[in-house]
Amino acid sequence: MQKSYRQGGVGMLDALPGTYLVHAYFDDNQVDLVKSNVIGWQVAQDRRLTPLLLDPRALDDDGWVILHPDGRVEDCNGRNWPSEDAWLQSARRESRRNAA
Repeated sequence: MQKSYRQGGVGMLDALPGTYLVHAYFDDNQVDLVKSNVIGWQVAQDRRLTPLLLDPRALDDDGWVILHPDGRVEDCNGRNWPSEDAWLQSARRESRRNAA
């Protein structure tokens, strides 16, 4: 059994149905959008939230982006966008900037 040295949480909250962790992968003008169901939130001692997923491999160490049921998109750094389209435009610009 592997031992985990990650700090434990102090609580959990249910996620609203229709809450997804999203990743966007860009290839030329095509976008591949991968969604994973968020089933809850772990509350850390410092009150940070971490999404709980059925597939823990979907959550990487680079941070996360959440699509809320009302259409808003929010990342782990507090940035947010009013819609999935607005987030994809921003992510595409950032991807192009990083490729240059």
